[in-house]
Amino acid sequence: WLKALKASNAATLSLVPSKHQAAKMLRARINRAGGGGMADKMFPGYKDKIWAALPQAIRERQVKGANDAFEGHIASHKTWQGYLLAFKETEKNFTPSQKFRKPAVDWRRQMERGTMHYGRWYEGPNGTDYRPGNTHDRLADVKAPFTDAEWEEKKQYRSFDLMKFGYMCLGIFLAYRVTNEWPVVWCDDCKDEE
Repeated sequence: WLKALKASNAATLSLVPSKHQAAKMLRARINRAGGGGMADKMFPGYKDKIWAALPQAIRERQVKGANDAFEGHIASHKTWQGYLLAFKETEKNFTPSQKFRKPAVDWRRQMERGTMHYGRWYEGPNGTDYRPGNTHDRLADVKAPFTDAEWEEKKQYRSFDLMKFGYMCLGIFLAYRVTNEWPVVWCDDCKDEE
């Protein structure tokens, strides 16, 4: 019996499994964390038994279908990857070139905005050159781009003042609250004394 035990241990300890063991390992499913569903607990290994009972042609077709689906996803990914990489290559051509970049506002935009100053770069409006004591506050006269007649004409189309509008809404709300009666509900939990 010792020789038989050594022979069986030697067979089980060999690194190359037999054909029967290899087929069994390929068919077996790994069950983790409780081992599958209720049917696995009631009928252990029922999927392997069903698989073994299926005809060889059906098994081959199922394996081939699973493999084809997997390889189809890979092929689809490769196709889309090719399109996206080609798009990314052409996308690089759309970046603005630093060669044609404007570091300053061009003169036409300055003229349209009314900020154009004609003169040397160090000269400001009204004979100023921005040295200490020789500066000009541009916010002191906000009507500067317009003559007095133009400014009076523009005042006629000015939008409504938000402060006055806010005060008017507050006044309407307070007048509404003062002039209307508000229902008062008294909750009386006292029991009537009889």
